Amino acid sequence: MIKPINEDVEKIFKEKNTFLIMAHQKPDGDAVGSAIALGLGLKQLGKNVDYYMDTNIEKRLSFFPEIKSFNQDRFAGQYDAYVFVDCSSYDYARKPELLPDGPVKVVIDHHLTNVGYGDANHVENTSACAELIYRLLVRLGVAHDDQIAEALYTAISTDTGGFQYSSVTADTFDILKALYEHPNRFALLADRLHRTKGYDELKLYGKAIDSLTRHADDRLAWIVMDEATIQSYGGMVNVGDDVANIGIQLEGTVVAATVKENNPGEYKISLRSAEPYPVDVSLIADRHGGGGHMRAAGFNYAGDLADLKQELVAFLFERKAEIDACD
Repeated sequence: MIKPINEDVEKIFKEKNTFLIMAHQKPDGDAVGSAIALGLGLKQLGKNVDYYMDTNIEKRLSFFPEIKSFNQDRFAGQYDAYVFVDCSSYDYARKPELLPDGPVKVVIDHHLTNVGYGDANHVENTSACAELIYRLLVRLGVAHDDQIAEALYTAISTDTGGFQYSSVTADTFDILKALYEHPNRFALLADRLHRTKGYDELKLYGKAIDSLTRHADDRLAWIVMDEATIQSYGGMVNVGDDVANIGIQLEGTVVAATVKENNPGEYKISLRSAEPYPVDVSLIADRHGGGGHMRAAGFNYAGDLADLKQELVAFLFERKAEIDACD
């Protein structure tokens, strides 16, 4: 039996007709896949859909035909609802600078740091936001065609690191089972999403490894990528989750921080924490206006990186006894 979705959220999708779908800045596979699956599902029901999404998308995610529909603004001024998917806070949403009041705000998200900034919210700790989108589409009576199935698979596969993370549950695999029951090319997608990389991506990956240092008795892995290096290898679009995960692969690491310079003095911080250590990196992200999960979180930062590093070192030393007990 499919778990329910918040009744107010479900009712809005049943009763309203015109939607603007948004996600977080620099959308990852879950944000892109969730938005596209929801948009295609609503269109299947005869609804009107626009997307306001960042089109500077990682190459591995650029194969969706629906991306051509991003930012067309066909129904501007006529929206019944604004929909935010996979976005932990309103400030972190990629949205128009002026978003007129009036339409109801709907939030569908799997980050427990989400305080429910919508008029109707469904926030639940799942492996990916796409799990919630899948359940919503089933409740709405949407048939999962090839494009919707690929969007959902992409979202769940990327946000679970190929189904490796502790966030994966039996419910996750129940959804995958339903998707696999239809003809698919998921093996090809898996190769594209998790293995194949372009030349610039691989070179940038190598530069990230070169910058790796260790701190806090080797419990903190620290990677810094300056703007010049990022731009010389294709820009921020080539800095994917695989780069953010480098540090956590290092034996003995408890927390990995990847610092990516967007502009001089402005940084995007990605944090990871390792199993089985009881360290919740979303607490750090929340301090800085970001969000995420216990094992993966992020935020924007403008300031002295030495201060941020020291904050993370102190964060780890505060938990030293708990960490040591897991070794």
